[in-house]
Amino acid sequence: MTNKEIRKYDLIMEIGKTHPADDGILALFRELAGIDFVVAFEVWEYTLGKHVSTLANGEISDNIEGRVLSMFLGISESRTKQMLLDNPQLLKLIYTNASTAASGENLSILTQLILGSKVEKADEILKLVGSNKNTNMDFGDRMKTIIDDVFNTYCAKSGSKVPNLNRKQTMMLLEHALRIKGANKALLVQRVKELQ
Repeated sequence: MTNKEIRKYDLIMEIGKTHPADDGILALFRELAGIDFVVAFEVWEYTLGKHVSTLANGEISDNIEGRVLSMFLGISESRTKQMLLDNPQLLKLIYTNASTAASGENLSILTQLILGSKVEKADEILKLVGSNKNTNMDFGDRMKTIIDDVFNTYCAKSGSKVPNLNRKQTMMLLEHALRIKGANKALLVQRVKELQ
């Protein structure tokens, strides 16, 4: 076994013993990703799963979801997105269990899916977000955040004042807006309908 392999296993064990709110966990993941990106991604899924009961805590969720996801994207955006989207369990941990769902980098990934050609995958993720109870925001607040981000991102990229989404994108957003209970429902349904 090489020194690099020994260090890889030492890092895995160290991550396993580190408290999920400890800022040092990011550096451990970064070093592990530099040695073996795929293993680091697997350890990340394991860590989120191990601490699933504490992902409602914003500090913990931000530390082991938000910061670690940003780090992976910084190393390889395309590889991170592909590995994330191919992993239903990891998607569930992030979008259904983490209090950071539909914020930061995971919101950006969802917005890109909605505006890209991956509407079916975006629909799956929106269903996961709708199941998230580990947050101080309800589904209506999260959908408002998502729709605002979709509209703002589209307008920033196209230089237009009004988004021009295709029928599939519009119908998907409308379907989820109609599932909202509470104050944001009427506003969001109206905003999406205006795109038709």
